Amino acid sequence: MTDILLTGLAIGESPRWHDGRLWFGNWGTQEIVAVDAEGKSAVMAHVPTAFAFCFDWLPDGRLIVVSGPEGLLLRQEPDGSFVTHADLGPLASTGWNDIVVDGRGNVYVNNIVFDFTKGEPPAPGFVAVLTPDGELRRVGEGLMLPNGMAVTPDGSTLIVSIPRYQRFPLRIAP
Repeated sequence: MTDILLTGLAIGESPRWHDGRLWFGNWGTQEIVAVDAEGKSAVMAHVPTAFAFCFDWLPDGRLIVVSGPEGLLLRQEPDGSFVTHADLGPLASTGWNDIVVDGRGNVYVNNIVFDFTKGEPPAPGFVAVLTPDGELRRVGEGLMLPNGMAVTPDGSTLIVSIPRYQRFPLRIAP
């Protein structure tokens, strides 16, 4: 049986289970929302970026958000404000999307290096890591549309979802 917990979303993205509720980004409203099993929802943060943003939590509990258009990682402070946690620009100025944080505090962010809103054909992207000491580097290359990342519970493996056509040449009709 399917239960509808919430309607009226603009673009729901980046679902995360946290503190007994489902959290997600509502891209069209620039909000991070949490909803419980009874359908009670609350806006947990207003994100100072436009499409796209995804989020996770640092080991100390602070919310961290990918500000895709600006190429930044933003960290929410105790007063609710957002500050720059890291500038992703040295690796790529745009295309930043999904995020996952492991138990050691490594922040993994994927980059999709084409603009589908402009009709550009897909091109291989990459995954970067920001370590707790501030080192930013690429850790996965040549990934077609990397997205949907997770880290195994023991922290030993990063999982990245890749569309099935990754293995085949992709042709876009004119």
